[in-house]
Amino acid sequence: MGLRDQKGFSVANAFLGLALVAIALATLACQRKATRPVTNQVVVLGFDGMSPVLAEKWMQEGKLPNLERLAQSGTFTKLNTTNPPESPVAWAAFATGLNPGGTGIYDFLARDPKTYLPRIALVAKQKPKFLFGLIPIRGPKVTNERHGTPFYEAVADSGYKTTVLRMPLEFPPSPVPGGKLMAGLGVPDIRGTWGTFFYFASNLAPEQAGNTEFGGKLVRLEMNGREAISEISGPVDPTTDEYKRISIPVDFQVSPDGNSVKIQLDGQTETVASGHWSNWFNEKFPINMFLSVRSISRFYILETSPDLRIYMSPLNIDPKAPALPVTYPANWDKQLAQKWGDFKTLGWWHDTWALNEERIDEGVFLQDTYRTMDAHTKMLLDQLHNHPPSLMVAVYTSTDSIQHMFWRLTDPSSPRYDAALAQKYGDAILQVYQAADKVVGEVEKNMKPGATLIIVSDHGFHAFNYGFNTNTWLVKNGYMVLKNPEAQEKQYTLDSLYGHGNFFPNVDWSKTKAYALGLGQIYLNIYGRERYGIIEPGQQAHQLEEEIRSKLLAYRDPRTNKPVLEDVALGDEIDHGPYVNEAPDLQLNFYPGYRTSWETSLGAIPAEILVPNTRKWSGDHCASDPKDTQATLFVNRKLDSSNPSIMDVAPTVLNIFGVKPPDEFDGKPWTLSPASQ
Repeated sequence: MGLRDQKGFSVANAFLGLALVAIALATLACQRKATRPVTNQVVVLGFDGMSPVLAEKWMQEGKLPNLERLAQSGTFTKLNTTNPPESPVAWAAFATGLNPGGTGIYDFLARDPKTYLPRIALVAKQKPKFLFGLIPIRGPKVTNERHGTPFYEAVADSGYKTTVLRMPLEFPPSPVPGGKLMAGLGVPDIRGTWGTFFYFASNLAPEQAGNTEFGGKLVRLEMNGREAISEISGPVDPTTDEYKRISIPVDFQVSPDGNSVKIQLDGQTETVASGHWSNWFNEKFPINMFLSVRSISRFYILETSPDLRIYMSPLNIDPKAPALPVTYPANWDKQLAQKWGDFKTLGWWHDTWALNEERIDEGVFLQDTYRTMDAHTKMLLDQLHNHPPSLMVAVYTSTDSIQHMFWRLTDPSSPRYDAALAQKYGDAILQVYQAADKVVGEVEKNMKPGATLIIVSDHGFHAFNYGFNTNTWLVKNGYMVLKNPEAQEKQYTLDSLYGHGNFFPNVDWSKTKAYALGLGQIYLNIYGRERYGIIEPGQQAHQLEEEIRSKLLAYRDPRTNKPVLEDVALGDEIDHGPYVNEAPDLQLNFYPGYRTSWETSLGAIPAEILVPNTRKWSGDHCASDPKDTQATLFVNRKLDSSNPSIMDVAPTVLNIFGVKPPDEFDGKPWTLSPASQ
């Protein structure tokens, strides 16, 4: 059992929390000071989703000068990734040097075989208890579900000063004795979601108000002259078993000239011009007379006339008074906010859901993305220059988010290709690669002489033009049986993933052999494992796996008669380790252009198997074949390895520092030449 298996943080709500309890526990944790001098420095930069194909193309065209120089003097190569090539799966392998069977992370989602319900796979949570709805008598527990010991924790435990910025799957944060860590992907907003945006509009019809399919809340504004008073729906009340959210009022007043809006929220007032962002607002959601949860958010004025339309970012945990620990030590986020001002703490960093729901446009999305990226770079360079560690790890996700949202404008075959938008934003992906290249140049200037620089991505990228409704395929092939085949399909939303939905209400489990959840996984309805399982484990299950695999590989796109699936892997073929029993029975790997549909990931069973992807989220990788979705690797030293893997990073860094591995790695350390000066 790795150190990760033993860790959990008591907080005052399992995604809301009692700030004082969380901060006190983290502050009292042992903080053995690093004693080693900073003489041997390693910097690891992560650029989520950076494609080696695109990087090579643009280096050859002279558009990425810093990366091109690294490739010439050091190493540039493709990096083998995990199956699936999905961010949480790959970043877990990066951090621990273990395959998914060792980390226990197979997808963004996991399912409970006793209920068939999905949950976010990265954390486990336990609710708190309150006496009379006032006094906390048991703080809930939030535990990181990624197993294994991350390499930066092992380095810090050996006395090397370590700084980690925005590391995925680090919620709650791992202790890095004598060092600092900021969590990335996995940190929720104060609503307990991965980023619920708000869209206030006076032209919304009453039936349009409510939760969107992908992580938003639409609020209808009732205008009283130039004023509209509304509410912001915040955290769930942890003092009751009822599902009830705490709300606070917000007031919008359009200026007489119609050029701006005065926003009044929780004792703060700011007048924001149309087409502009506000500063950060600080909110306080009262739980009871003793407790409250604080957040920060920003507004963008979309329109003032003839309709009032306002976008509000997700309710980020306030770094000045965090309701949940997002850094180690627990007060580091407060220190950063004092120096740099408020900053995003949400793990799902960029507002992809709002652009996907078409509540903001491309320009607004890019403006916010680069502002966020710049804030991250300032912190990174400040740490390198003014507080240099022996090991620095920093991860950027802007490369991933912009590819997800703008791939359609590089691909005329995309169902969402738009020639006018392509002329305006068709180089958005190139520009974010150039921004990453600029970061690399600045980091090199601030590293210590002779430092080792390792740059990695977690996977590559492909077009996502058509969605495969896996459960629909299972129904049409007799592996899933519906109670009422004629029933109208229900519309599911992302909110259902947070415990408020009813998945598979029409499935007859007594006759169902297999079901799909997540972004590319099929599970058999195994007797003794699933609640209503009917398939005997062993030979019967294996024969069924092979049968489903064979039929899936034979499936053809009815438009082109070309195969849709490049491979279908069995879980025990690709993974091994103590958590392999949690792997899907079959892992789907699609050809470029295809992915598991949105509907399948949310538990729906539409009428057709293959459907056009009409969303702006038009590039993907989550269920692609890892053989042609490889990640990117740059090193400022020559690398003696013909087949490097993302699992090699952890043992390589430990090897450089001479630190004994805390676990038996699946990856292998690289042989590196002396660093370039």
